[in-house]
Amino acid sequence: MLACVLLATATATASASPRRVVTIAPHLTELVYAAGAGDRIVGTIDTSDYPEAARRIPRIGDVSRLDAERLLALRPDLVLAWSDGSPAEQLALLNRLGLATLPMRQNVLADVPASIEQLGRVFGTEAVANENAARFRDEIAALRAKYSNARRLRVFYQVWDGPLFTLGGSQVVSEMLGICGATNVFGEQRQSAFAVDVESVYARDPDAIVLAGSQAENVDWRRRWSTRPALRSAFVTVDPDLVNRMGPRIAEGTATLCARLDAVRTAPAGGGRRP
Repeated sequence: MLACVLLATATATASASPRRVVTIAPHLTELVYAAGAGDRIVGTIDTSDYPEAARRIPRIGDVSRLDAERLLALRPDLVLAWSDGSPAEQLALLNRLGLATLPMRQNVLADVPASIEQLGRVFGTEAVANENAARFRDEIAALRAKYSNARRLRVFYQVWDGPLFTLGGSQVVSEMLGICGATNVFGEQRQSAFAVDVESVYARDPDAIVLAGSQAENVDWRRRWSTRPALRSAFVTVDPDLVNRMGPRIAEGTATLCARLDAVRTAPAGGGRRP
């Protein structure tokens, strides 16, 4: 438990709402904008790049390290942290500095609209926040209904290649795949992320391999698969910023993932099935 001041969102009012906010994860920046309070962010980390206005926010560090001097110079009245994702060292630093901090939890898709609504209450921007939260829920519900009767696909989800890394059943990606009518072939593993060997992927015989790296990484990973023995899997690529960040754009990422997996379903037999 953080010893620093935690903002009680239940008692936050528009008149007492924070005016100078720092976010220490890119998806938290996106959530604040979705809640209608993006103009209150005075500092963030180097990977906060959406929306476009976020690129102009002063930087106070990166995903692994915060600059305490820069952070204090911004005089924030609230720091938003990711309770399950921000490094323990960063949370400890906020504690030592005595900064008012709101740790936020986003583990499943339902946490995203709930977080937007929570921030709306914190900042007194409920009208905007509630509208965007409702839109998110509607988009996810529509996807769930659209693919509820789709032919089930078995998917290997790749997030790194050296070594080969994937995500387990406790990670939100498995929930997204489920919405798309697909199953994570390593979904029985409760670890969030872990290394696997190539042979275990072949043994599970996925219908599709989802490559979730940068554009350059996806090209390289696809090339490496082409040097291995042929398998029947189709290959699908996704933008990691849309599927890895627990912000409002993950609804768009889920829609893209679903559409690309559905193209695998509807492809002619044998079409696009080999590296």
